[in-house]
Amino acid sequence: MKIPVLYYHKIDFPKKNAVYKGLYVTPGRFKKQMTLLKILGYSSIKPEDLLSFIKGDKPGVKKPVLITFDDGYKNNFINARPILKNLGFTSLIFISTGFIGKKRSISDERESIPEDFLDEKEIKLMHDDGFSVGSHGINHCYLDRLEEGVLMDELIASKVYLENMLKTGIDFFSYPFGSYNLDVISAVKRAGYLGAFTTVKGKVGIGDSAYEFKRISVNGYNTIFNFLYKIIFLQ
Repeated sequence: MKIPVLYYHKIDFPKKNAVYKGLYVTPGRFKKQMTLLKILGYSSIKPEDLLSFIKGDKPGVKKPVLITFDDGYKNNFINARPILKNLGFTSLIFISTGFIGKKRSISDERESIPEDFLDEKEIKLMHDDGFSVGSHGINHCYLDRLEEGVLMDELIASKVYLENMLKTGIDFFSYPFGSYNLDVISAVKRAGYLGAFTTVKGKVGIGDSAYEFKRISVNGYNTIFNFLYKIIFLQ
């Protein structure tokens, strides 16, 4: 048995001048995907359940799926949250703390279209709804390019910020841009995280590394048949 971990970015209609339009999944398409999961008998799990699974524990549900979002866009609250709640699903949302409550672009020197990011109130409401929150660093950096001191600040300061906000432990991390190496993994462990998520394609199996969880990207170009293939057949 392997568990699919889906990851999304923006649940919204693509901005006209956006370079990476594939990062947008329209609300209607997202609703169809989540409804299909429900029809197929999937139940959403929490990251703690995934951690237990790789150590050999049996999942508490027959068909587990972990739904994740990277970056912390406001449209996750506006568009994704009500769809998930209506279907009885939760998710894990990774927050870049330097973007909280701001309108900014996450740039790799090609994308400059600004987006609205979740504010503290919205993050707290999602957490109160049973959604899990993880760290995505402070500034959405390529972590493998940072000096050790800056790297540790990205990891620890973001963790502490979210823990103080939510009054709970923040145990999971997502590598910005999917960028990491062995030094970054070591730093993530030293910062006190129990697991971390990559952008490496695939499902999660027993014995996998807790600091290299694979995920399945869902983008705006995926038809419902692409989505179904990824859920059922991708290994």
